[in-house]
Amino acid sequence: MNKKIEFVDQTLRDAQQSNWAFLMRTDMITPIAEIMDKVGYRAIATVGSQAFTVQVRNLNEDPWERIRILSQLIKRTPLRGSYQIGSLSSFDLSTPRDIITLWIKRSVANGIRSFWICDYQTDMEKFVYFARIAKAEGAEIVPALMYTSSPVHTNEHWARKTRLLAEAKDCLDRIMIEDASGVITPEGTRELVSTVQKNCEGLSLEFHSHCNSGLAPLCYLEAIQSGVTTVHTAVVPLANGTSLPATEAILRNARRLGYSSDLDEDALAAVSAHFRKIAEKEGLPIGVPMEYDLFHFEHQVPGGMMTNLTRQLREVGMEHRLDEILEEVVQVRKEFGYPVMATPYSQIVGAQAVENVVSGERYKQITDEAIKYVLGYYGEPVVPIDQNLVDRVIRLPRTKEFLNWKPEGYLKSVEKLRGEIGPELSDDDLLLRILIPGRPVKRDEPKEKVIPTPKVTPTPVEVELPSSPPPDSPMEFSVDVDGEVFRVKILPVRHKTNKTIEAERPKRPKELPPGAVVSGMAGIIIAIKVKVGGRVSESDVVATIEAMKMRREVQSPHGGVVKEIWVSQGEMVNSGDLLMVVEINAQ
Repeated sequence: MNKKIEFVDQTLRDAQQSNWAFLMRTDMITPIAEIMDKVGYRAIATVGSQAFTVQVRNLNEDPWERIRILSQLIKRTPLRGSYQIGSLSSFDLSTPRDIITLWIKRSVANGIRSFWICDYQTDMEKFVYFARIAKAEGAEIVPALMYTSSPVHTNEHWARKTRLLAEAKDCLDRIMIEDASGVITPEGTRELVSTVQKNCEGLSLEFHSHCNSGLAPLCYLEAIQSGVTTVHTAVVPLANGTSLPATEAILRNARRLGYSSDLDEDALAAVSAHFRKIAEKEGLPIGVPMEYDLFHFEHQVPGGMMTNLTRQLREVGMEHRLDEILEEVVQVRKEFGYPVMATPYSQIVGAQAVENVVSGERYKQITDEAIKYVLGYYGEPVVPIDQNLVDRVIRLPRTKEFLNWKPEGYLKSVEKLRGEIGPELSDDDLLLRILIPGRPVKRDEPKEKVIPTPKVTPTPVEVELPSSPPPDSPMEFSVDVDGEVFRVKILPVRHKTNKTIEAERPKRPKELPPGAVVSGMAGIIIAIKVKVGGRVSESDVVATIEAMKMRREVQSPHGGVVKEIWVSQGEMVNSGDLLMVVEINAQ
């Protein structure tokens, strides 16, 4: 038996997603990156497409530049990225095949040497197609066997899933057993690892679980004793909570069991100390062990999703309804046929549960992704979907639009898409534009030192007006605020030499006007589908919002003419925000 244990570090990826909601900036990483390279990890995981969106929108960073910087500083340890076989990030299944191929190739070109894949579960043909492309680029391929517990997820189910992967062993390197929800028990770990070993044809196994239930550290020791040779962990400040177990604790306990590791513990201590200082300086949480909670085994919401869901509910003043939504998650998951609570299924279940609670009526509003799931576009569930739900979905007018649905433009070439989106865009920028519609690609001048520019809200500026401005003539200036340029219009004020002026912003009415169309949830405006003066009918799609990692269509509640549009593409909105006014029964 191999008594040496290897570690995959998740500090920069899953740990910061779970505990810091992807808010780790590049300048928090670069000072310690070279020391991380000396720790001796088997791989260092870094963020994928979902976090790219946060980096661009919230941190004002270029995600590709982060990967390039890390690959220059971390030269010995492979950086592990990810890709999805169905889309870049949002789960609409419509990303063109060549764009996913380009994502893989550009990831490798920028410094990724290993890939983790989780959304292949029901489409091995696509998995093999993209895995061969990644292998041809020289990357390691590590598919995740996504664990969940339910009355129908038996040992035979996991044996069958493992055999499917073993049949494709020529284009993969290892198998990761991943428990994103943190619901596996020590006994379940022994059974699962044994089942996978019997069916994986000798492929090496990795183990990855979250601490949501408090059991993950025990499960890791069971996995190690059952034959797993690689475990996923994070340094102490970003471990525990809904994150992964701490590297330091697993290493210490594995040694007590007679196992060894080549980790440099001095370097590991330095990394841990660095991120503790970052947490204290930035006011970010330090992970603490979770109490055992039986309810978690029912809803099984993954750690990263729980963090994002709680944050979104807080933003719209609904955090007090979290338990109610989690209870609804339990019911929705059962009616959906017990899908694995991991990407993309956990988001589909969670988004529908939120809709059911917020609307006040179960399935009054059904997301497009839920419709596609019921129609089988996300694969066949382990057990049939509740027939009453199927009947309700089939009766929806929206469902007719998805019958015989195929991804539009799935076989479009990269160059054709570049011509449509922006002929001047580089490959990296094209991917960002597709991933984050409505967000212009911004490039800062090269800097000698890596200091990412934080997103800054323009503050009022004191401007001294010229002594003799033309009366009633506004003047416009470009004002640079920490690297971001704002257009500021200054109106002359008579009899005053100084005046506090702010960048002009449209003022929204305090009360919703007749014909108001409002947002049902916090999110990002991805597209405005109408123009002022255009006529719409009831239920017409007038805008698209990205929320909870999925794109949601906003439908007009009534027919009429678009009188005003109050938002723009790329803008953040909250639940209840006015999007536009559709004048009812306008002629």
